[in-house]
Amino acid sequence: MRKPSDQMTARPRRRFARMRQALGGFLTLLGIVWALPITLFGMLLSVPVLAMRGHLTIVAGPTPAVVVSGRLADRMLARHPFGAMWAMAIGHVVIVTQHGLTPQILSHELAHVRQAACWGIFFPIAYLLASGWAVVRGKDAYWHNVFEVAARKAERHS
Repeated sequence: MRKPSDQMTARPRRRFARMRQALGGFLTLLGIVWALPITLFGMLLSVPVLAMRGHLTIVAGPTPAVVVSGRLADRMLARHPFGAMWAMAIGHVVIVTQHGLTPQILSHELAHVRQAACWGIFFPIAYLLASGWAVVRGKDAYWHNVFEVAARKAERHS
């Protein structure tokens, strides 16, 4: 039996890589659409931040997001009903303090963007239920929320 040439085996690999890339792009687009209602709410919260000379940055890649920062974002995050925070992901929008965006925080928030892409409009409900489940078990609503645990794990691996 003849050994296949390198060129014959390379073609299927390239074709598979193109198919995998196209599928990944389709799934990313599907995640954006699925999380769109939450993202629109995040954009609505971003409008006043941007109107008051805030900044907008687009994060491209496997987890696309819009990052918004500014003085109003600083105030919003400092006075959040669940406690002060450096950043908050709402769908594919990440609202962050002006000086608080580190690679670890971005990685953490992008994990929440991926969660929103998976859970879609059910993500806020699932997040609150996960916090409630932690409280029922006698744990902290934030530190033992499964979504936060996963985001911290992603943060450590960045």
